[in-house]
Amino acid sequence: MGKGMKILVVVLVSLLVFWQTGLLQDFIAGTFFRPDYEDPENGQDVVPDVDEDMFSAAQLTYSTEVVATDLAVPWDLAFLPDGRMLVTERSGRVLILPEKAQAVVIDSVTDVGEGGLLGIALDPDFDENSYVYLYYTYGSGTTLFNRISRFHFSGDALMDETYIVDGLPGAVIHNGGRIRFGPDGMLYVSTGDASSGERAQDPEDLAGKILRYRPDGSIPADNPDPESPVYSLGHRNPQGLAWHPLTGDLYASEHGPRRQDEINRIAAGENYGWPERTCETGHGEYQSPVTCYIDFTLAPSGMDFLQLKGMAEIPLYVAGLRGNMVRRLDFSKEGELLREEALFRDWGRLRLVTEHEGALYVLTNNRDGRGTPGEDDDRLIRIVPQIPESEESDVDVN
Repeated sequence: MGKGMKILVVVLVSLLVFWQTGLLQDFIAGTFFRPDYEDPENGQDVVPDVDEDMFSAAQLTYSTEVVATDLAVPWDLAFLPDGRMLVTERSGRVLILPEKAQAVVIDSVTDVGEGGLLGIALDPDFDENSYVYLYYTYGSGTTLFNRISRFHFSGDALMDETYIVDGLPGAVIHNGGRIRFGPDGMLYVSTGDASSGERAQDPEDLAGKILRYRPDGSIPADNPDPESPVYSLGHRNPQGLAWHPLTGDLYASEHGPRRQDEINRIAAGENYGWPERTCETGHGEYQSPVTCYIDFTLAPSGMDFLQLKGMAEIPLYVAGLRGNMVRRLDFSKEGELLREEALFRDWGRLRLVTEHEGALYVLTNNRDGRGTPGEDDDRLIRIVPQIPESEESDVDVN
């Protein structure tokens, strides 16, 4: 064996040892994917003035509780009427929490890169039909796609898979993946540009879009184009969908290139600019973001609004992946963005924040290959907002 071959063998063995011990992952997480957030305070020491009979979201404190540990790259969460939860794991498993029972393993899931089993949603009429919807990546030949399947939840299992929407664009990166039923009972779907930015501007291509379907996968007659599921276009990789509870407006979080992550207010038929415009305002045909992060990478994912009686604002809580935080954006009751604050910066990469019965639930994503896993990762954490004491006796959760 020549000297060069011996050196190569030593290097390969060293890399294998580093990988098995976790040192290589720690190095990657601490360099290429190291959080670059630079301004954690962001001027949030000032509590805004509010009416005497109200309190501000900036005055909230929080108690936290770990609900589940040792999850394998969880992505989304849905709440069953009996209080249990369904959690998707990117490998293809759906777990029932808190007992960690396995509801289903989807063998056709392709867990590669950012793809795999992603979004989950319960039918608005779940009490009557027990339907659960899943969004996942699959392979056909050498090509990746995404699909939305409907299952029947019966006997603690997901059964009778029916393809509702098939052949959505897929790739190793930028698969979107969030599915949510809106206040109108329609199914909204976020798709990424499937690593090809120009597809986001093609109205005939379903990549880089927010789509709107009936629960059976058909196209609503009141879509911008009654023959197309496209609700909005020009998106890079949207991963969060949430509706302001008072205005009814849809908001989406979107991963940008080289920082430039956005929170957008979504209007039917509008174009949000990718790849022609990112973060900029005043460009006529393209909609401007509500806020855009150019000083650090948030990598926003799942998000939800919180409405509490007596609170002056309607805050939106956004999970940050590379940002390693929950970002709280305080909106007025009319939908104006008032201020922002970084919260919960000690949990690592966060994939989801969702609201249920006045509490917030967070999924960590430290085992997704880009984080530094702790002993119990990944985790589901429950956050309970604590009303300021002087107002507590007069305030209830809506």
